[in-house]
Order: sequence, then C-alpha cells, then structure tokens
Amino acid sequence: MWSQYARGVPVHVTDKRQSLYGIVRPCPGLAAACPKLAEELILARSAQEARELADVLPQSRIVHLDLPEHEQLTIC
Repeated sequence: MWSQYARGVPVHVTDKRQSLYGIVRPCPGLAAACPKLAEELILARSAQEARELADVLPQSRIVHLDLPEHEQLTIC
C-alpha cells in the first residue's frame, strides 16, 4: 500500500508514459493528509465509501463503481 495515495492502490494505464489512471480504496481517514490525492481520480467500491471520501475530498473526482458486496470484498 502506498502512503502517498492514502494507502490506496494506484492504477496505471499502460501506454508510452505509464500514466496514473486513478486510486482504488484510499483510506478516508488518511486522505486529508495526502493533498495530491484531491487531484486524482478516486475509484470507490460502494456508496458509503464514496460518501466518506467526498467528506474529506470534496473537490475530488470520485467514481462510485456500485459493486455488489461480494465483489467489493474481492477487489484489491
């Protein structure tokens, strides 16, 4: 887990630059301590996770994946 991504998992796009696509499962409790996280695309597994992240990162681009609970437990 990467501390600069609030212990979330960075997802990279495989292209010529290997650019960062987004962050999966950042910890809402640590997100406020990671100012660059607000600039990234955040992938939330559930509505509750999306709300918790929006509370601490109101300007972020948060994508709620709306995964069923059994799939939420298996991602990352």
